[in-house]
Amino acid sequence: MSQRRLTLVASALTAVFFLGILAPSRAFAGAVVLDMRTDPHLDVQGAGPACFAFDAATAAKFPSDARGSYVEQFDSTHPTTRAVAALGAPYTEADDFVFGAVLSIRPTGFEADPFGFHPITFSLINSQTTGFNRTGNLSDFRSDTFDTLDVAYFPQVSPFFGGPFLSPTVFGSAVSDDAFADFAFGSTAFELLPGATYVVTAEHHAADRSLVVTVYGLGAGGRPIAIPGGQSAADLSNLTAFRVDSIAITAYEDGFNVFTQSGRSVRADIDYDLLFFAPGSLSDAGSLPALSGILNRSGDGARGLSSH
Repeated sequence: MSQRRLTLVASALTAVFFLGILAPSRAFAGAVVLDMRTDPHLDVQGAGPACFAFDAATAAKFPSDARGSYVEQFDSTHPTTRAVAALGAPYTEADDFVFGAVLSIRPTGFEADPFGFHPITFSLINSQTTGFNRTGNLSDFRSDTFDTLDVAYFPQVSPFFGGPFLSPTVFGSAVSDDAFADFAFGSTAFELLPGATYVVTAEHHAADRSLVVTVYGLGAGGRPIAIPGGQSAADLSNLTAFRVDSIAITAYEDGFNVFTQSGRSVRADIDYDLLFFAPGSLSDAGSLPALSGILNRSGDGARGLSSH
């Protein structure tokens, strides 16, 4: 059995998945959970060197977890590379959905140049229209990352404008030859501490035209607890449209490393223990008190999504 588990929810969600606070089960027919404690065999794309690998020796990050993580060895000077899994269906600006990850930045080797400005990201993308050039460069400022929803974390602390920043970022469908022509973002000063494990969610609200990113720590028993200040929202009201069909961890090249003192904007090893996507939305309270359903995983994947 593939370690990439796509589970269809045919009837009522079990109480352990988000403690029942998500939308009715019929909205979750396309839920996807990628369990990273064993090699998920994601589709690695791009011209860069192999920067994704499964490490069976990483320590358990939370209760009920096992050893092993999918590791991104990110260097902003390397050509863009991404690890991708299909969602099984397309989703647009008309749909409500939530996606997220359990991740941690390793302290060893972590570098964020204060004169750089470049993110660590996981994303929803379009398998046909999302390119690999997010930043442009000095000779051509255009980006080709159309139809992309990034959970972007900028770890740099600038002497001019501060940081780090948590920034939900959305590139819409192509309206010109530059993805920044249809672009929206939000930004909140917030730090992901190296060595700490976080649950990070991104919720798209179709009616409100927004993408809300929230960061949770792991409390007693692995219960996610929202971290004060760890939320940022992007207003998408001026965005025309987007269409996504895959979830990805993306190591973007920075076309502007030249402005840094060290020669690179960011260098980091990031452990991913889980990626997930589900159509639907959180409760009106806008909170996620527990993720026990996907954190308490069985041998063949997450128990939080059930086919019965």
